[in-house]
Order: sequence, then C-alpha cells, then structure tokens
Amino acid sequence: MPGTKTVKWNDETRETILAARQALVDEGWTHPTIRETLYRLLKLPGWTKKHYDTLTVKLGEWRDAGLIPFGLWSDETGGNDFTPLTTRDIAERIARLRDAVPAKLSKDGYLYFIFVEHEGLTYDIANMLDFTVAVVSSQGQLRREHFYSVAQQWLRVVKELEGNGVQGIALVDYDEGGRSIYDTHRDWLRKIFGIDLKLYGVTSEQVKAAGLAVHDSHQIDGWAATYGYQRLKSDLLKAIGESTTTSKKRGKKTSKESPQESGG
Repeated sequence: MPGTKTVKWNDETRETILAARQALVDEGWTHPTIRETLYRLLKLPGWTKKHYDTLTVKLGEWRDAGLIPFGLWSDETGGNDFTPLTTRDIAERIARLRDAVPAKLSKDGYLYFIFVEHEGLTYDIANMLDFTVAVVSSQGQLRREHFYSVAQQWLRVVKELEGNGVQGIALVDYDEGGRSIYDTHRDWLRKIFGIDLKLYGVTSEQVKAAGLAVHDSHQIDGWAATYGYQRLKSDLLKAIGESTTTSKKRGKKTSKESPQESGG
C-alpha cells in the first residue's frame, strides 16, 4: 500500500529489535521469546505479526554472523542435553539448594500449578511467582510420559506435606488450537489423577485489556508482552487466590469434586 513503511533488515532495524528485547528485560522478562519481542515491535510503523518467520530467520543469521550474541532469546523446543558436572558445578548446586525455598501448600491445603502452553515461558512464569508455584509446559501436545512424571512429583509433595491435593490453572493461546490443548490436558489430568485444571487465559477480555484485536488469534507470549509483566503477575496470583477461596469451601475433598472450571 502507498505510504506503508516497509521493514528493512539493516543495522538500524537490528538495533530497534535489540531495544525492544531490552525493554522486556527491564520490565521483568528474564529470557524473552522472539514473539514477545515482535509484539513490542508491533507498536512501530511497518511491523505486523506476519514478520515472525522472517524475524526468526534474521535473528538466526545475525547470531551466526556474530552481529548479536547468543543467549538473548528463549529457544522453545531447543533440544535437550546432559553435561557431566565438575566439582565446582556440584558445589554451586549444593549452595543453591541450601538457599532454596521448600515447597509449601496454599492456605486451603492444595498444591497449585500453572500449565503454560509455550515451553519458552516456563522459567519466566516460575520466576515471576518467585519459584513458589509449580509451572509445567507440554509445548502444545499431550506428552503423557512427561506429564505423568511431573504429576507424580506433585502428588509426592502433597503426600509429604499432608495436603488435600493438586489443582492448576491454564494459560494457552487465544485460538482454537489453544482451547483444544486446554481441553485435552484438562480431561487427561482429571481422568488419570483426578486433578482439576481451570482455564485462566488467554480470554477475549484479556485481549481487549492488552489493546489487541479480539477477532485475531494471539499466542501467549505475544499477548503477555503487550499485557505487561507486573499486570500478569498480579493476575496469576489473584487467580490462584480465587481458586484458594473456592477450595476453602470444600474442605478436605478430592480434587475431582472441584467446581467446573471457567470457560470449560
């Protein structure tokens, strides 16, 4: 269209991208995703969500060329690895464990977790909540073995702390795929473990609050970058608090008896 600004993949644009990423870091996102950065860039002329693939390719090229350092962005489904620990590594891990905050239950006696669709957000959500709330991602698919082992860990914590059970809230993309992912995990957790998973977001109201188009689809990380770090933190804590208030009315009942999750 005449007069429409075109994104030129030059030095100036690279600096603009790095500045957008730094703004996210300054806000609290310790390891932003590429999509979070793109949503910040949408405020500038010429940028659209369609730039995601090209942005990903260009960032890869610039990293390989040494124009920007590695480690600036979260790499979802970035592989797995194991490296043997040195004596110093072991000592540092022991020191961190000494300072770790032990797991604890909510006031109602339940252990809460947050299910987030995108793996790249797992650490930032955990960090956002001061590593006091369990966070899990299956990266868009029901990975039964992984989820089973994680749920077993939760149940061991509940047993050791003599709690009432486990409950969770879900944060998935604002599209049909996200809702399907939520439904699948909700049904599986309820069937296998009797664990309830309540839908927290992303909802149309949250999309409106972020100033985004309700009729467009939005992925969590892009929406979250626009919605705001502190705002999301406050909302998540409130969501868990609301769940706690609801659970208090139930006393020591199994999680199967919890009310139907919102939007479910």
